[in-house]
Amino acid sequence: MEYKEIEIGIFLTSEFCIWHKKKDIIILADLHIGYDHSLLEKGISIPGSQNTLILERLSQVFNRYDPKEVVVVGDFKHSFSGDDKRELWDIYDMIDHITEKANLTLVRGNHDNYLQTITEKKGIPFYEDAFSIDGITLSHGHKKIVHKGLLIMGHEHPSVKIRDEAGGVINLPCFLYHPIHDVVILPAFNPLFQGRDMLSGSGFISKQLQSLSLEDFFVYPVTDQGLMDFRTIAEVRNAIPRFI
Repeated sequence: MEYKEIEIGIFLTSEFCIWHKKKDIIILADLHIGYDHSLLEKGISIPGSQNTLILERLSQVFNRYDPKEVVVVGDFKHSFSGDDKRELWDIYDMIDHITEKANLTLVRGNHDNYLQTITEKKGIPFYEDAFSIDGITLSHGHKKIVHKGLLIMGHEHPSVKIRDEAGGVINLPCFLYHPIHDVVILPAFNPLFQGRDMLSGSGFISKQLQSLSLEDFFVYPVTDQGLMDFRTIAEVRNAIPRFI
């Protein structure tokens, strides 16, 4: 399927983002601009440009939904410092590309040190902890906040690793959704992020989620065939060895 409606007019999509149809807004998380430079410093090089990969993914989003606004719920940048000139150039380049087609709003993530200086120069709204749209709270997730209604967050970079009978492994970035607690967690939008395997994990890293059971969350992996419904983490684990 191309998307999954979790609340009226709120869709999980096969483009690694949430579509707020009524407000004509796309919500995504964890671009981690500059991550490729961090890898290069560790001796790991990637072909081409990370920004090019992200822009290709964004192009799919704009072509399908043509949003009037893009909201990034944290970790727009990667380096904790603000002195990497290569990252700085990539941040300005990404902001310019997005704002040519839509308004841009940013929420601070734990990697977004010094980002507010840039947003002030560019006239882009920047929220420290969270903000609300139409009764929906948008926050990165590294801080615990009080929310009413649906909370949309990132930070966890969720994925599921599925193993076949021959021992092959496929890693699928995924959305996690808890309908009772009204929480949805976005996959990382950066294509270089493989994500953190929720099937082998015992809990969350987010302070916002530490009181919740991981097993109760519904799993919606993003695949080449679109969005899939794996039911809950507990049900996937109980399906072993069909999945693993």
